Amino acid sequence: MSLSFHIDFNGQCQEAFEFYAASLQGAIGTMLQVKDSPLSQSSSADWQHKIVHANISIQGVELAGADIKPEQYQKPKGFYLLLGLGTEDAVQSAFSQLSADGEILFPPQKTFWSPCYAIVVDRFGVPWKINCN
Repeated sequence: MSLSFHIDFNGQCQEAFEFYAASLQGAIGTMLQVKDSPLSQSSSADWQHKIVHANISIQGVELAGADIKPEQYQKPKGFYLLLGLGTEDAVQSAFSQLSADGEILFPPQKTFWSPCYAIVVDRFGVPWKINCN
């Protein structure tokens, strides 16, 4: 059994996954555009370069995603991606990357359960909790 996450994006899946790969040392496995899928014939020209399926491995954890039509998109809510890192410096670095043009909900600080913990919504609308394990 495996468990992973799938996130819908508002037309920014490729940009988001490339950002996560660079910022979190992830490895993109799949980046399938509509034009390269059976959906191409039924999709508009402006939708051909959107992503129908992507996946990235971040430290052994898979994250999947796709673009969805603007009228179907809803900002993610009710969950956070929890990024557990080994050092306070790693938390600070990830926070710096993920908070760029995003929304800081809880800046990095010591808590009763962690020497360094932060909460941010990145520029793609994805909510993250970053924890020093």
